[in-house]
Amino acid sequence: MHRKIYVTLAMLSLVLPFAASAHDPSKHKGKATEGDIVAVAGDRIELKTAKGPLTVTFGDALKVERGNQAIDKSQLKKGEHVAVFGTKLPTGELVAREIVAAPSAKAGAGHKGSLQAH
Repeated sequence: MHRKIYVTLAMLSLVLPFAASAHDPSKHKGKATEGDIVAVAGDRIELKTAKGPLTVTFGDALKVERGNQAIDKSQLKKGEHVAVFGTKLPTGELVAREIVAAPSAKAGAGHKGSLQAH
């Protein structure tokens, strides 16, 4: 019985550090721009951020994730809270290289505060 407990604890000690680091913001370059998606259209999304509305266009090598799983950009939905990493153009537009969506099952369901991007 004790052996099973020790083996289980040993396995957890190997797995938990990876689970905890899955949402480590330091793994991304730059600071994320967070907001709620108010519109999705082709190669761009419109965000409502704390600083006002923002147009986000999708970069060529865009990566999109929800939680710790890669998803297609077409799965981004209106009302969903996202963190966007990318390059801000002089026009004010943000070109996304990575978008991390909140892992909740319901897009934007009661999400307040910061999104912990991995």
